[in-house]
Amino acid sequence: MGSKFSRGRCRATAALVLATAVVLFSGRTGAGHSIGHFPSYYPDEIRIDAVTPEAAAGGLADATLHAYVGAVPTFTQPVPGEVKSVKSLGAFLVLSLDAKSRRFASAQARCAAARGIAAALGDGKADGFVLHPYPITPYHADYLHHLDRVEAARAAVGSAPAAAERIGAKGRLAEAVVRARFGSVADGADAIVESVPVEDVMSAAAGRVGAWPGLPWIREGWFHAYRLLAPGLDDAGRGAADEIYQRLIHGESRGGLAERVDLERRLVAALTGGCSRTVVGYAPRVEFSNEAYPPGAENIAYDAIDGLSAPVFVRTVKLKEYPWNGKLHLGVRDAPAAAWNPVAGFTDGMGRLMWAAIADPAMIPFPFNASWMMNRIQFEASKVEGRSGGIKVPAEALRPEPGSGRLQRVGDWAFASEKVTYDAMASPFDDGTEETVADVLYPYAFLYRWGGGDAAREPALAPAFAAIEERLAGVKVVRVNRTTHTIAEGLEVVTRTPVVEVYLRDAPGDETQVAALAPPWSTVPWHLLALMEAAVDRGDAAFSETEARRRNVPWLDLVRDPALQAKLQDLAAQFEREGYRPVALQDLVSADEARERWHSLREYAAKNGHFLVANGPFRLKSWSTDGVVLEAVREMTYPLGFGTFDRFVYPPRAVIDEATQNGNRIVVRASADMTLKGGRGTIHRREPLLHSTARGTYPLLVVSRYLLLDAAGKVLKVDKMDWQADGAFTINLPQDLPPGEYTVILAVFLDGNAVEPSAKALHIRRIGASGAPD
Repeated sequence: MGSKFSRGRCRATAALVLATAVVLFSGRTGAGHSIGHFPSYYPDEIRIDAVTPEAAAGGLADATLHAYVGAVPTFTQPVPGEVKSVKSLGAFLVLSLDAKSRRFASAQARCAAARGIAAALGDGKADGFVLHPYPITPYHADYLHHLDRVEAARAAVGSAPAAAERIGAKGRLAEAVVRARFGSVADGADAIVESVPVEDVMSAAAGRVGAWPGLPWIREGWFHAYRLLAPGLDDAGRGAADEIYQRLIHGESRGGLAERVDLERRLVAALTGGCSRTVVGYAPRVEFSNEAYPPGAENIAYDAIDGLSAPVFVRTVKLKEYPWNGKLHLGVRDAPAAAWNPVAGFTDGMGRLMWAAIADPAMIPFPFNASWMMNRIQFEASKVEGRSGGIKVPAEALRPEPGSGRLQRVGDWAFASEKVTYDAMASPFDDGTEETVADVLYPYAFLYRWGGGDAAREPALAPAFAAIEERLAGVKVVRVNRTTHTIAEGLEVVTRTPVVEVYLRDAPGDETQVAALAPPWSTVPWHLLALMEAAVDRGDAAFSETEARRRNVPWLDLVRDPALQAKLQDLAAQFEREGYRPVALQDLVSADEARERWHSLREYAAKNGHFLVANGPFRLKSWSTDGVVLEAVREMTYPLGFGTFDRFVYPPRAVIDEATQNGNRIVVRASADMTLKGGRGTIHRREPLLHSTARGTYPLLVVSRYLLLDAAGKVLKVDKMDWQADGAFTINLPQDLPPGEYTVILAVFLDGNAVEPSAKALHIRRIGASGAPD
């Protein structure tokens, strides 16, 4: 069954941005020229500096700093009213108990000790610590699926006597929490609290080739639980957890959503049962911005997991004194230390924020759930279930060879379970070269060469390669659409859109996660990828920090390594003379086309002093040891522009006001909690959630969900509630439900906002003919 809504919605958005936005365009065309498209996003320039927490507090107070990303300022005075904060998931607090200790030899003893230690930690006064003895937090979209077990874990800790243990600690936050409760951190303790930043949980599973997200389930709570807790399991426990994990990532839940949710719960139960490692809490990441008028910023969207380092932030934020353009000033705590390369670089705080602005992935994270939303692609998915044979892959489709990356025809008798058809919205790269089919396909070849095989392996790419290699059945370029847009009188823009079919096997269940697995797209051109490959092949550098240390070579930096810059210039000149193109592109790129590419790249690097070429909304303008300046790309064929993601600013939240049960019928009433723009500020509004309720000019997307669980916690049903004309949500429990104890978990979501849900768990009893539950 095709998903035409996704493709149609994105096509309408792109058409709106290209054809109907009329603004006064400043900058390269001169002020006062009315045109029909404002490419890129609001700021003309973004300056990112390393700023100490003390200096950040002063900069936010006097509005010389618009936002401080990834760290908390040190305010010595009360926080000014115009300085606002947002919260996202910052770090987990994980307790490890040494199973070799006589005190912790049994699971029963470990779990009792873990509850006691959590109870003791909960008495502390450490700022930033939230006692939460369960690995799925309110910042995870699947929190609803575990609400009953979260409540049970809290109750168990609440009734446990606080332990008086010798506790060790790892990490700044963990040390602060342990000292706040116990007075000191013990050396050599067999109970250790560790703070694990959420970035560390996800980093090894991320892959940046083609600006893919890596593992598309990287934002799921159950995945974070697996990454945190699986290393503490014994062989038997690890085997059981791994079996469930494999079923989840391969979409092996034939019973629909109820079976999948049950698998998620079973995985977390397997991970937490032995209590060798347990999550005892988390710490929100708190980030501040100045919203004063006129010098402050507004229109700030952020991400529940990535905070202000997310792509959605730089695509929405703007200055209050300018409807568009202006210079945005951001701060991070630490000076840039990680290398700047688009394969396995940009791994520190400044790097993540830079890459969020420079890169333009096919899909970006949905800010307030675990899914993804379209950015530079549109897609339509067709899936086959329960039919022998599945979807036949065209014989002329291509599949890379692991180890070499050579693109080979799949031939006859290749089948897939899902076909995803993508429209890739192309635009020129920073060096002026046009994006072509070769750029769209080369990331597959690159990943198969460097992520798989033994000859030239880059471990940082191995997780992404493993996820894609076992699922990718073939890639076929269907056509390249050419469209002419009339932007203003006498001004036309031609866009090219490659249409590509990707055939997959054993894809995960969520459709947008399937689409995010391996979309045909690259945010860097094939010739830059090939140039970096050549540098690594020759031993001049390595993509990742780990490989650089192992091989005792520099970590590949396209900007700040003068010695490498000279070598790259020589290589590009050689490749221009040779008309070089990688083996995988021999049939797609001519020698003359390749020469033009290498010439453009050399000229760009000579003019700008770096090789960091991409096709995103911002590009690197200048840099120093402590910061960078990025400038907006006002290229008229860039398909997106201001307003594209404004819907994710001030996400609305549903609040359950009342939930009642009368026999087989459950009735839920909810309100919409909304922040609306009004004049120079915002207006808070809460009103009953009715069919007519809207968020300003935006209609609300209302989604309801309930889970029906039996007494053992098995998920019997997951479904939506019926939304009645009077605004009530109703559930009619199955008439044939056997007598016994049940739990019904309820929630309502607005505009996809699943974070910190107002959810309720109703515990109900079905009475049998004898007058008592079975």
